[in-house]
Amino acid sequence: MLGNDIVLGHCNCNSGVGAIAGDCLNISMCEYTAGRTSFQVVAWNSQGQSSEQVIRVPVTGPGYSVSYVGNASHKVPSQLITLTKRDFELPLLYLTYDELKNDTIVRRTENKATHVLLFTAKLPAVGYETFEVKMVAPTAPTAVETTHEVAVDTSKRYGNGVYEIEINSANGMVEMLHNVALNKSTPFSIDWGWYNSSVGGCTKGVSKGMNPCSGQASGAYMFRPNTSNVFATGPAETIVTEVVEGDLVTEIRQTFSDWATHVIRLFKGKEYIEVEWTAGPIPINQPWLVPESEESKLCGPGGCNWGKEVVMMYQSGLHSDSKFYTDSNGREMLKRVRNERGPSYPKLNVSEPVAGNYYPVNAMITLDDGEMEMAVLTDVSMGGSSMRDGGLELMVHRRVQKDDSRGVQEPLNETMCGCNDINAEPGHMGENGHEGDGGCQCAGLTMRGKHWIIFDTIERTHEVRRLVSENLQYPATLAFNVDAAKKPLRPSYSAVAASLPANVKLMTLTNNYQELFDGGLMLRLAHLFSVDEHATLSKPANVSLSKVFAKTGFKIASVEEMSLTGNAPLKVMDDAKVHWPTHDPTNGNMWHTSPNAHEARVYMPKEDADFTITLRPMELRTLIVTFDRAE
Repeated sequence: MLGNDIVLGHCNCNSGVGAIAGDCLNISMCEYTAGRTSFQVVAWNSQGQSSEQVIRVPVTGPGYSVSYVGNASHKVPSQLITLTKRDFELPLLYLTYDELKNDTIVRRTENKATHVLLFTAKLPAVGYETFEVKMVAPTAPTAVETTHEVAVDTSKRYGNGVYEIEINSANGMVEMLHNVALNKSTPFSIDWGWYNSSVGGCTKGVSKGMNPCSGQASGAYMFRPNTSNVFATGPAETIVTEVVEGDLVTEIRQTFSDWATHVIRLFKGKEYIEVEWTAGPIPINQPWLVPESEESKLCGPGGCNWGKEVVMMYQSGLHSDSKFYTDSNGREMLKRVRNERGPSYPKLNVSEPVAGNYYPVNAMITLDDGEMEMAVLTDVSMGGSSMRDGGLELMVHRRVQKDDSRGVQEPLNETMCGCNDINAEPGHMGENGHEGDGGCQCAGLTMRGKHWIIFDTIERTHEVRRLVSENLQYPATLAFNVDAAKKPLRPSYSAVAASLPANVKLMTLTNNYQELFDGGLMLRLAHLFSVDEHATLSKPANVSLSKVFAKTGFKIASVEEMSLTGNAPLKVMDDAKVHWPTHDPTNGNMWHTSPNAHEARVYMPKEDADFTITLRPMELRTLIVTFDRAE
């Protein structure tokens, strides 16, 4: 698409997902941008709708300007932000303890960038836009050195035009959240904590009459804390809060300990609050709770090496009445009730108060009070719960000290250099199949990710959470042209003639199976909303494929509706279905048919020249399409 005269280097600077290897802001992988005076950024949007996304790339130096390639006079608003202390520390975690003693290795590994260059990119549907970044004199009008660090002003609300945050004067923690448009507020806090992993034995705090004892340890396949207590990540007095203000984003940087930190970002005009968390290296002891001099006395010769299940906790003032919701594989939201199961299940005996209330969270977890809703969106799958009314918590990292006897045969005790047996005898590292050879001791695994917080009316939150989640889950893929003399043949491109409706997701367009379908491509579309989730966006969506795919060389020629896996025509599959007799085991307490449900599938009219596909709420359709390439 870009032509053969452009050399691209790829680095997904937006990801920040999982281990820090996914985030080129924090390691020396992005040599394409750090230290360069000019380069081009190609931002590819895979979504079926145009998208406005915040792009962040590492740079070196204080002054830069951003413009569209092909239109240098069209400047893009941008902002420079200094890297945090944590950003500079993270690359060195990949080094072993011996390598840290080698100045040459340290210099080669350390972060060369000094700032993050941030700008907002307006991207076409299924397409890309190219931006030119140039270093300019710091005194120039376009230098965008608009960021300034300020002392925390506890009498001030920090906001982005949509939300405002207040900070407690006594402890530096967030204490209030305001929705500006609605003039609605709630007490609000963001906190870190961890559960102590069980090594087998009894769980403290179990209801009377329940059996709290088991030999099951917490491990790779099991989450089982030995108590419902949430422990602090360090002494309370270590919490440090800093504020960095700018024209496009205000950052509230909070340090809870040297291994638990996060940055709250308020992007101007965005309907969410970003929390970028960094967890690790998780210590295996806790001197802030058990002094090292007392470890042997309290815990035996091995010391107090406790496994830790690390959580981030978001506490609001909403009266959620023990109810919360989690997504099912990123699709429908499922109602959860603390210490209960659904009506078709037997009564729950609560023998594990924490683990028994944790559920998979692939995309979002929410709660509401019947009027206002708080949602926390995730960029990766993790466990989550609501252990207190108005509160949501997500497990962001774990480090345990005992195997759970479920097949891995080693504790979940990973390190940054690949060896998880750091307490093994010398010469016995890696004896359980890992690559350690006795010399790979290094820091514990460190993770970084993002949560997006929404606080609004229930209907508005339902709309925003689905739409903005696409940017969090599928951010723009970035590539870089480091030779400024080479210009792309097409600096801007979109593969489609029209965007898909807002409630329709482009899932798949692939030629992987074209040999099976006489050259046809597999196209999958999905409805983003479920029944009754939103007054208008939950209605069936009609997509005219001939209008979406109407560009020269990419015009749609034929469409065949298939089963989800593509192994049978859709009508053939539907006609062959067995209609099972059903009954309601809960006598009307479980099955509630919505008057807005759309039971009957809508097939594409055979003679429809527009190739109109109708998607019901949450429906996912597979199509085999061919394109007219002759033009």
